[in-house]
Parts: sequence; C-alpha cells; structure tokens
Amino acid sequence: MSADRPDLVVIGGGAAGLLGAWRAASRGIRVLLLEKNRRPGVKILASGGGRCNLTTTREGSSLLRSFRDDQAAWLKPALSAFPPSRLRAWFHERGVSTEVEAYEKVFPALGRARVVLEALQGAVTQSGVVLRTEASVTQLRPDGCELVIGLEDGEVRAPRVLLACGGESYPKTGTTGDGYRWLSALGLRLTPRYPALVPLCSPDQDVRALAGLTVEPAAVELRETALTAARFEQPLLFTHFGLSGPGPMDVSGELLARGLDRVHLDLAPSLDGPSLDRALAQHFQHGGASSWLRAVSRATGLADRVAALCVARVGLRHPEWAPDRREFRRALGETLKGLPVLVSGTRGYDYAEVTRGGLDLSEVDPKTMAVGRVPGLYVAGELLDIDGPIGGFNFQAAFATGYLAGEAAARAVQR
Repeated sequence: MSADRPDLVVIGGGAAGLLGAWRAASRGIRVLLLEKNRRPGVKILASGGGRCNLTTTREGSSLLRSFRDDQAAWLKPALSAFPPSRLRAWFHERGVSTEVEAYEKVFPALGRARVVLEALQGAVTQSGVVLRTEASVTQLRPDGCELVIGLEDGEVRAPRVLLACGGESYPKTGTTGDGYRWLSALGLRLTPRYPALVPLCSPDQDVRALAGLTVEPAAVELRETALTAARFEQPLLFTHFGLSGPGPMDVSGELLARGLDRVHLDLAPSLDGPSLDRALAQHFQHGGASSWLRAVSRATGLADRVAALCVARVGLRHPEWAPDRREFRRALGETLKGLPVLVSGTRGYDYAEVTRGGLDLSEVDPKTMAVGRVPGLYVAGELLDIDGPIGGFNFQAAFATGYLAGEAAARAVQR
C-alpha cells in the first residue's frame, strides 16, 4: 500500500486504535496508523501494574449493568459484536492465554502486559497496516470529500479517519487530550471531563494516619445527593494522602461530576445493620473504649487501628462511655456502616486510569462509531463519554468500539 493514499487513517495506537486498524485492514482496505510516541501501546504496557487487566468475565446484561445506564444502552451494539469472550478468543488465537483473578478480572496468563501488546502489533503488521510512529498530529479538518490530518512535517489526506488517541489520563504516556481539541474545533458537543478511577485526597488526619492498611471488602458510597446513591464494593486502601484502591477510585469520577465533598465507607458490607448490632452486643464486655474496640474487631474482623478510629469518632459525639450502651452501640454501628470521610480532591490526571466525559454519545452512531455531523470520521475508545469501573471494563469498551469502527469503515469503503 502507498502510505499517502490510505482508505482509512487511524490516529492513536492504543487498544481502540490497534484493534480498529487490524479489523479494517483484515477486511481488505488500506490503513495507515499514526502514533505520536516512538512505539504504540505505551498505556497498555503501563496498565494493571504492568500486567494489563484486559477485560472482564462478565457478559450480556451483567456486563452492560457495569456501566451507567445511558452508557450501557449506547454500548450494547459494540459489546454484543465484540464481547469479552470473543476478545479472549481473539488473544488465544494469537498465543495469549488468559486467566481469571478476583473480582472477575482477566489478565494474560504470563502476567505481562507486553504479550498483549505484541499480539496486537503482530495482528496489525500481518493485516498490512502501515504503522508510522513519532507522528504528532497537529490538526484534523474536513476538506471536501476528504479529511486532512496535519502533521508536524506535512499532512495526510484520507476519505475516512478513526480517531482513537485516548483521553487525558496518564499524560506521561502521550494521552494529553489532543483529540478533544480537534473534536471541539469540528463543532462537536463535548461533555465535562474529570479524572476518573483516581485516588482521593482527604484532609481527615485520623484517616490518613491509617496509611498502609487495607479493608477488603469495603463499600464506598456517595450519599449527599437526591440521586440514587453510588456504591462500589471493592478493596479499600488508606494512604498518606487519603483513600485509594478500587472502591474509592471507582467513585472518583462520579464524586467530581456531582460536586460532592465526602464519601461514606461501609467497613462491614457483609453485615446488615441489625446483624452488626447483634454482633457488637455479643462481643461487648463491661468497660470503656477498650471493650468497644474489642467488640468491633471481633464483630467485623477489622484491624485494631481501623476499629479504634470508628470508636474514637463515636466517642467524640458520646464522651460518656456507659450511660447508654445501647445508644452508643447504635451510633457505632452507623459509623461502621457509613464512616464519613471528607474529600478535598483527587490526585488528578497523572494518577487517573481513565477520563470521565468526552465526546457526547449523541454525536456518534453506536452501531458504527461514525460521527454523523462529520462525514468519514469515526471515534472510539476513551475519547467517547464512556467510563466504566475498575476491572477491565474500560479496555473492553475500547477494544469493542475500535472493532466496530474498523468494521464499519471497511464496509463503507467496499460499498
């Protein structure tokens, strides 16, 4: 193929771009893939602590329910066309076996993200895609029946472009939000953007004093809203700056979008309120704070320092330990089921796994990823207003939307 006469130009060599380029080229059209870094897939290599949680075991309605309602309905065609089972089979066919870990997460069996990237690169090369690295795109604009991609050293023209250059999370990997600027310049609607799947910062000194302790499982909730409370039951990690781990990170984007300033921690999610009250009563012995501490630890299995924080929080409101044990026990149970933690912000895009917000989904045909108001333009991956929880959901959405875009672009060329 002549690289200056492609049928499709893919901008971005991440999960969505690589799979989209492969799918389009495997259908027989000429594809040029532009990547701004010296090599594609930098974010893939960095994901999952270098192990790459590439998808989930959830399928069908269970998979769709993992996303917000508006996103789930929009994602249904993509996740039906290229579900997790098909993605795993795709990698298995290319020598990458997978294994399932806790919380339905799927990793490469070798435990190395590099094998995921090598499989994608191998598929792209074998399908005939022309890969051009260190190709920094500066502009994207329509010109008649073509789209013009401005580069630092010239331009490329093509009748179709798949924009899959990622969001703003992990900017050190090259995802610096360029695509949002191009989409905005094209007059397309963008929703507000926030760092998501990112640790939370808290001014609460008693919480930060627990740095290094983990509660698993715990549930992190957003309550200060008339909307249905968001609740994510995942491991929780106390840190020197606040809260991290899957639970707090899962609520981070929603917290910022709602403008909230606190979360509530359910530190005993396996016990309902009455069960917890009975367990505290069973384990309490006459005495003061130390007896309450023992009761909490035995009833919930929490580490002593976490139990002590909860007892101390209640003690501030009930300085007299014994006048009404039942009332104190009730307050202690409420604290264990909803410890309030103030949030002063997040660690920002440098530590965020995804971007919440992006191209408004109403701009894109969910069956093809085509942008209705810009003929020839397709968008896939993190640029879309899609963000799922931790557990491989965002990679799955990227792979599936990239696949559908590559398929649609190839069909359009071959009509």
